[in-house]
Amino acid sequence: MAQAGQQRSPINAPTPIIVQNGIPNSPSVSILADGQVEFTNEDSNAYLLELWMKGNDKHVAVCVVLPANGTVTLQGDSSANDQNNTCHYNILTLTGGRTNPAAGGNYNIIIGSGVGAPHRA
Repeated sequence: MAQAGQQRSPINAPTPIIVQNGIPNSPSVSILADGQVEFTNEDSNAYLLELWMKGNDKHVAVCVVLPANGTVTLQGDSSANDQNNTCHYNILTLTGGRTNPAAGGNYNIIIGSGVGAPHRA
């Protein structure tokens, strides 16, 4: 039986990204290596977040659903190999069309090298 992984809790509030009309309010945000980014969709349509791998040359095989009028939170991986990287992303319609064709993967989450202090219950 698989064991649950260590649960991570952010020390700081997630970095917000507000999506209106399929467009994020900021094309780029920065987080700590173990920080979080929270997408809030203010539209009545759901979207897909298409995440791109290192180098912005290949997207991962799954997308994250951003529900209509909902939120989704992503967390950085503090593993040494994942620090000081950029996660590029697109916002797509549920049928896979880009909400902003001119963006072309130019939205990004910059993941730094710092980590938050251990969470104490």
